Amino acid sequence: MKIRKLLRILHRDFGYFIVGMTTVYALSGIFLNHRHDFNPDYKIYTDDFIVQKGNAEDFDANTIKRVISELPYDLKYKKHYISSDNLVHVFIESGEMVIDPMKGEGVLRFLERRPLIFEMNKLHKATLGTTWKWVSDIMAFILLFVAISGIFLLKGKRGFVRWGWWLMVAGFVVPLVFALIFI
Repeated sequence: MKIRKLLRILHRDFGYFIVGMTTVYALSGIFLNHRHDFNPDYKIYTDDFIVQKGNAEDFDANTIKRVISELPYDLKYKKHYISSDNLVHVFIESGEMVIDPMKGEGVLRFLERRPLIFEMNKLHKATLGTTWKWVSDIMAFILLFVAISGIFLLKGKRGFVRWGWWLMVAGFVVPLVFALIFI
């Protein structure tokens, strides 16, 4: 079997194999590129609410749990304390509440995972442990093989020698220019 035919077969089969992983990496890469514009992993909720006026000491665990149950979110109470300025600080799962009993006002802040995007970003960052790191490395080697083998697949006027080499050079120059300017 000729080398070009073998490269074409391997290029095709490896290319099919990594379509799903490449799609996940591409989408999560876009989300992670914009992490300064929004939090790609969590949606941040902030909500003001009203409580019955009273003293900070009136807010025991049961009263706070009742207040939490009246809010339109599925929140889990952890603990609370009363600060020196008589504000009730409540720790909830993935967030906090601050209640001002004298004014009868409260502020709720909590995070909620963005479904699917959170998981894709975890995969992209390879933070799932050693096994996933190796799977990710294998995918990177397959991508490298597909990129390099693609150089040798076409002949003629649209092949590497007459057409592809300058596009490949441009592909190296673009990140190099950004690295030189911004790093």
